[in-house]
Amino acid sequence: MRGVKEVKSYIDKNKVDAEIIMFEAEQAKTSASAAEHLGCEVAQIAKSIVLKAENPILVILSGDMRVDLKKLSEVIGEKAKLASPEYVLEEVGFIIGGVPPMGFDRPVQVLMDKSVERFSEVFSSGGSRESILRIKVDELKNATKCELVDVSK
Repeated sequence: MRGVKEVKSYIDKNKVDAEIIMFEAEQAKTSASAAEHLGCEVAQIAKSIVLKAENPILVILSGDMRVDLKKLSEVIGEKAKLASPEYVLEEVGFIIGGVPPMGFDRPVQVLMDKSVERFSEVFSSGGSRESILRIKVDELKNATKCELVDVSK
């Protein structure tokens, strides 16, 4: 299983301008609890949601949004569904609640919902349920080589 160490290594190796902040697990369990402890809006928590299609897809979206599976399926040209915890661990190497936007051991298609662009800086998982990755949105786009899409509701 991958974790904070692998995300930190990815950040260092790729010279990503980001910071990992460690919390107690309960403090970052949900977007709302993470936002409360960080002193930011729930929307500023960038969730990393893994979906199952022909290949795993990671969607980064604001903490106040949900993935619209119909929109997503239209964007990728195939049907997608929310992934099970087992699929997430097997395919991207991280546990649900700890999936970061980068640092995978194999290629993963990354899509970023336009909702994230409302902010100059966001907070995402840092590779565990106890970690938060603080990163500027432009840096996140560059580091993940994501495609910008509209797949939220």
